[in-house]
Parts: sequence; C-alpha cells; structure tokens
Amino acid sequence: MRPRIINRSIMTEILPSFLVNLLVFTFVLLMARLMSLTDLILNKGVGIWVILRIFSLILPKLLAFSVPMATLLSSLTTFLRMSADSELTVLKSSGLSLHQLLAPVLVFGALTAAATGVMNLYVTPKANSRFKVEILTLAKARADLAIKEQVFVRDFPGLTIYVGQLPGRSENMSNVVINDRRSDFENTVIVARRGVLDIDADEDLLLFRLYEGVIDRFYADRQSVDSIFFDVYELKVSPGSEFGDAGTASVGRQDMPTLDLLAHAETLAAEGRPYAQVYVMELHRRLSLTAAALLMAVIGMPLGASFRTRGRNFGLAVGLAIFVVYYSLFSMGWTLGETEVFPPFLAVWSPSIIALLVALWLLKGLNRTAARDPYLAAKRFWNRLRNNGNGKNNGVDNNNNAGKNDGQGAIIDKTDPGDPTAGPGRGEAGR
Repeated sequence: MRPRIINRSIMTEILPSFLVNLLVFTFVLLMARLMSLTDLILNKGVGIWVILRIFSLILPKLLAFSVPMATLLSSLTTFLRMSADSELTVLKSSGLSLHQLLAPVLVFGALTAAATGVMNLYVTPKANSRFKVEILTLAKARADLAIKEQVFVRDFPGLTIYVGQLPGRSENMSNVVINDRRSDFENTVIVARRGVLDIDADEDLLLFRLYEGVIDRFYADRQSVDSIFFDVYELKVSPGSEFGDAGTASVGRQDMPTLDLLAHAETLAAEGRPYAQVYVMELHRRLSLTAAALLMAVIGMPLGASFRTRGRNFGLAVGLAIFVVYYSLFSMGWTLGETEVFPPFLAVWSPSIIALLVALWLLKGLNRTAARDPYLAAKRFWNRLRNNGNGKNNGVDNNNNAGKNDGQGAIIDKTDPGDPTAGPGRGEAGR
C-alpha cells in the first residue's frame, strides 16, 4: 500500500470531523452567553447587527478552547472508526507500521496549532480590546436612552439619577441629583448644576463628569454628615455588562499585545508593584494553548487505536475526560502561579508536559499485537494497589494466626509422652 494515498485518506476523514466538532463545541461555549444576548435584544433594544459584531469579538477567545477540543475528538474518532472496521489490522498485516500513520496527524495538528497560535497571539488580544470598547459604547448608548428628563433612573446598580433638564442627549444635563448607595458605610447625595456622561476608556468605566455642585455624605455608624463643594467632580460607574468579563480592570493582560507582555512585567517588577508574574504567565498561557492543539491531535491517534473493543461512545467519553482533566490541571496551575507557589513556566506548562508524556506512552505501545488499552492499564494499576493493601492485611492476619498456633503447640508439648490416655498423635499411644 502507498503511504501517500493512506495519508490523504486519513486527512480527508479528519477534516470534516474537525469542522463538525469545532462548530458543536463553539456553539456550546456560546450558549453560556445566549441568555444575556436574548436580554439585550428583547429588553434593552439592542440591534441584531450590534449583537453580531459583539459575537465576532467574543469568538476568537472561545476558539482558543474549542479548537484543541475539536482536534482531539476528530483525531480520536477517525482512528476509532479505522480500528473498529479492522482497517488498522489490515494495514499492520500488509507490513505498514502504525507509526507511519502519524504523519498526517502531525500535519493536521500543526495546522490547528498554527491557527490557534494566530488566534492567541494576535487576534484575541485585539478582539478583547475592541470588545471592551464596544461594551462601553453600548453601555453609554443604553445610559443615553435610560436617562430621561425629570425621571428617577435606577438602571445603574446602587445609583439613583435625576436630571431636571435634558435639552438634548446626556452630554448636556442640567440640575443633576445622584444618590450613591454602593457603599455599606455611607450614603452619598451629589447635587450639580450641570453634568456630562462620558467614557473612561483607560479603566473601562462610564464617567459622570459633574460641574458646580456639592457632595453630602451620610455616615450611619457615627450619625454625621460631611459636605464638600466642588467645581468639577467625576463619578465612575461600572457598565454592568451582561457579558460577565467586560467592565473589569484587567486591562493589560488579556488585551495587551503579546510582544508587550514581558516588557510590562519587567516594568512592574522594577517598580515593586504586584502581579508582574501574571503578565509572564499570560505569555506562557498563549503559547501553551497553541501547543495544546498539536498534543491533542497526537493523543487522539493512539487512543482511537486502543479502544476498538469498547465502542465509539466509550472512546468519546475518554476523550472528553482527558480534555476536562487537562483544563482542570491548567486552572490549578494558574492558581498556583498567581500565588507564586510555582514559577510561571511550570505553572502554565505542567498540563502540556503531562499530556506529552501520556502521548509518548501511548505511541510506544501502538505497534503491539494488542494495542495498549489505557482503561485496562488504569484498571490493573488500581487492582495492584488494592492487592497490595490486602496483602498487608493478610500478612498481619497470618502473623496473628501463627502466634495462635505457636501458643497451641506449647500446650501440646506439655503432654506426657508416656501417658497412655493421650489421644492419637500424642505420646506413645499416638505413635
């Protein structure tokens, strides 16, 4: 058989499976946003084209997770089908080593890793930055619609806003009264002659810029009031994004260009400021997720060849379990890195190193007569641990029984050998 034809056949089968899995997993990840998007369309009056634009900005971040997952399952299902139809057995009988089938898998994994790398290193940071601008613009537009003349507005969490006169939009408010209840220890009332609603792009916040007014702070614990007069006062408000991760002060990590991460981390470390290590970890995170796509493709091949007798569903369940374990280890490593228990490289790359070792172990047994079954290996390991525990318990029981027998033997030895009444086996009569 010609390896080139076989490799082309494998690639032809892997690619459609990958596209289907990618579509399914991306849709599942988007389902978490579906309720928020429905609320924006039905209750907030946001246009469908704005929603689609926000979708396109969310997509690169989701693809960083769905591409490796789709890569694993497409590789696994392809070789699972070939194993179930005895195609791998025929190839081995014809003298073709299964390691030769690794070439199309490596090419496929390299392509998905390259696509993931472009997403993680270039597209996603720009999309995240643009996403926050879109959310702030949308929040300001919603605020413009919410703020009405001579109406108490409670659309902002913890705030009640009253505008006496609103000739145009929120850029020209007059006789503004704001009740700020966001603190548990004080209640603040701000009265200003005029005000403007703007955007603070540096901190991802809405900004009420108020002019010529007074701030009254009521302290419940000491029953007192402080009054402060001002010419200009800025009140910053979170946009309360329905998307969960917008409006946060994570500027510089997820939306910072990749080439600037190390320089920014060095600047923070030189100034003695915290979280310098997080920026180094962010760089390793983008690189490790890129490598994960290639590793998942390599792991899927021997897994599919190993689960022939256990059915398609069992192999898929194992593939999903591997992916869940990988990202659980990734989250655990990230936490240990943030607390500086692990250095950045070890904290982020540990799951990928473990995945590489698993892939090498599976590939080592690929050409055996019976492919190495990870399920049976795990079962044998568990039985060995259980037998070792039972062996220790049996050893204790045997020692106790031996002690009892020794005690009985001592009583028998006290029998008079010449006693004619001794039973069989005792004394001379027993002989």
